Amino acid sequence: MSTSQLLLELSLIGSMLVITGYFLIRTYDKADDLGTKVQKILTGLLGAFMLMAGTVKFFDPFTTMFTTQIALSELPFPTLSRWAGQLGEMAAGTLLLLVMIGQSTLSKSVIDRVMQLSTLLTTVIMLVAVYVHLLPSVPAEVLPLQSKPPVMTLIILGLAWLNAFLYQRRR
Repeated sequence: MSTSQLLLELSLIGSMLVITGYFLIRTYDKADDLGTKVQKILTGLLGAFMLMAGTVKFFDPFTTMFTTQIALSELPFPTLSRWAGQLGEMAAGTLLLLVMIGQSTLSKSVIDRVMQLSTLLTTVIMLVAVYVHLLPSVPAEVLPLQSKPPVMTLIILGLAWLNAFLYQRRR
């Protein structure tokens, strides 16, 4: 890994933490129970992560790696698949951040639908990512963290489901 790639990744992670921290401060409420606090933190972290993951795919080396993944996995309509993956991640992240900051201003039914849509989007994206990771034709060098087992993908999927569960339980 080159120094410029390492600096890019560290700056992206740092910006993700700043975005999440900002939204957490805006939504902090002392009256929240532990489950609500965990759910808000999880929503913010997942939202910032998904937004960042979609955004970085516009910059090298991530755009090259992502394009190569799509080509080697032989997903249908490669150009459409690439855009759907990038914009889907950005949309899921934006929706999660909307859930986090809009709870006091948007109606409960709108927030519920936004949460359901973000969870559905994240689930579809992560299931496609698991499929790509497991294909023998896709080498580890073009995958996130250059790891063939879809560990991070499954963690994100599990956290998205946990977040939806905690949100539903809170309602």
